[in-house]
Amino acid sequence: MKIVGIGIDVVDVEQFKKIPFNAKPGFYKKLFTKSEIKYCLKYKNSSERFAAKFAIKEAVKKSIPDKITMSSIETYHLKSKPQVRLTKLEKKYTFHASLSHEKGFAVAVIIAEC
Repeated sequence: MKIVGIGIDVVDVEQFKKIPFNAKPGFYKKLFTKSEIKYCLKYKNSSERFAAKFAIKEAVKKSIPDKITMSSIETYHLKSKPQVRLTKLEKKYTFHASLSHEKGFAVAVIIAEC
């Protein structure tokens, strides 16, 4: 495998606080999978979780040359570490993800291998 790209994204958590899930569930359903929504909503600070998952998805899109939609990127955690899988092109790429939350921002870095 070789590295095909690196992606980074920073998201202001306030953007997700302004649009609570209960007020605009359709907005969230366009961006996130059912499992991602369920994961985020189990936390009191769900807007921080949504912002982090959005940052991962944007970083993934930046890390690969293929055009993909936000809904075709699924994030999850394995042993407390962020993971990524694609519903399309699943076997083509492997991703290494890192997340951080600090002072109202979520940051994600992705390394994509092919």
